[in-house]
Amino acid sequence: MKTYPDVSELYRRREAARKTEAKRPIAEKLAVLEQLREIQEKLAPLREAHKAKVRAARAMKKIG
Repeated sequence: MKTYPDVSELYRRREAARKTEAKRPIAEKLAVLEQLREIQEKLAPLREAHKAKVRAARAMKKIG
């Protein structure tokens, strides 16, 4: 039987990070949100190209 490492320290650190993030002013949170939106917009063409590549691969798999 496998033994898994204790994850309680990981949970404690993650909870501390959540509390720190929650204390940030709303302006900072909105700034981060805007940055994430800009990144998504920049990545949109790459994501669409990947989806097209996957669709083409699936179509070739059905044919062959």
